[in-house]
Amino acid sequence: MQDLKDVTNNVHYENYRSRKLAAVTYNGVDNNRAKGQLSTKSPLAQMEEERREHVSKMKKMEMEMEQVFEMKVKEKVQKLKDSEAELQRRHEQMKRNLEAQHKELEEKRRLFEDERSNWETQQRLEQQKLDASRTLEKNKKKGKIF
Repeated sequence: MQDLKDVTNNVHYENYRSRKLAAVTYNGVDNNRAKGQLSTKSPLAQMEEERREHVSKMKKMEMEMEQVFEMKVKEKVQKLKDSEAELQRRHEQMKRNLEAQHKELEEKRRLFEDERSNWETQQRLEQQKLDASRTLEKNKKKGKIF
């Protein structure tokens, strides 16, 4: 009788327990009843299948994350290129403005130099006239001129 109990406990019960454990999912629902089929997989095979599914999900998520990352990198690169182009455009505009201001200042300087030169010439002429009239007056006073 004891031998019968041992065989029932060790063989039949363990087989039954293995089948039930293989059928139970993570949330405790009997997978066989939900699908309407009998499970012939061992718990280790089911765990291996779940591990493979998990690995494939992780790879899929990793690929999606890489695609999102690449998209964001492309957006940032495009944004940087746009910023660089805008800065280059502004630089060129400022450079043109500076050159125009430089030309304007050079023109003003040239006009100033011409004006100064004319003024100095005029001042020299006036000084010469003044000197000549003073000399003439001195000569008149000395009586050298009739």
